[in-house]
Amino acid sequence: MKLAWTVLLPLSLVSPARAGAAPEAKEARAVVESAVNSVLSVLKSKDLSKEERKLRVEAVVEPAFDIPLMGKLVLGRTYWPKMDEAQRKEYTALFVRTIKDSYYEKIDLFTDETVDIGEAAPGEKGKFIVPTSILSKGQKYQLLYKLYKSPTAWKVYDVEIEGISLIRAYGSQYDQFLQKSSIPGLLAKMKEKTLETPQDLKAKKPKAKGR
Repeated sequence: MKLAWTVLLPLSLVSPARAGAAPEAKEARAVVESAVNSVLSVLKSKDLSKEERKLRVEAVVEPAFDIPLMGKLVLGRTYWPKMDEAQRKEYTALFVRTIKDSYYEKIDLFTDETVDIGEAAPGEKGKFIVPTSILSKGQKYQLLYKLYKSPTAWKVYDVEIEGISLIRAYGSQYDQFLQKSSIPGLLAKMKEKTLETPQDLKAKKPKAKGR
C-alpha cells in the first residue's frame, strides 16, 4: 500500500494522548504518534539530502508497519496459497519496495499540515484502530490506522484513507490483474514497476500546495 503510505506525513501538530485509555489502547496509539513525530523530525532536517531523508523515513516506517503481512492480506486466500516459497519471498520483497517507494513519492507534497491523532478504539480480536485527521488547505482528510499486537510489538497492518482501505484497494487491483494473467506475470509487473496506483487511492490523494 501508491503508498499507501500517505499514512505518515510531514506534520506540524500532533494532539497529546488522552488520559484514561486502557494500557493496550495507549500502546497502540503511541506507535502511530511515535512514527508521525519521527518522520516529521527527519523531514525538518534541512542538512539531509533527499536520499538520506528517504532512507531515514524508511527506517522509521519499517518497524511500525507489518508490510509483509499487508502483502499477504492483499493476495488473500485466493492467491497466496498458490505461490511457492520462492514466489512468496520475491512477492514480499517487491511489495515492501512498492509501498516504500510509493510513500516517499508523495511525502514531499505535504507541508505544514495539522494532524490530530485520536484515541485508540478496540477492533476485532484484540486489534485496535487509531483515527487520525489531517487538515490540509482548509480540507480535512480522515485516516484510520489498524494495528494488531505481534509477539514483539504493536504493528500497523492496514490504513484507511478517506474510507478506502489500502489492503482492499491493492487486493482489488491485483485480483483484476491475476484474473487475466498469472502469478509470474504479476511478479514481472511489480519488478518492472509498471502497475499504477489503485484508482481508489488516486481519488483520495489530497492536492499538493501550489499545484
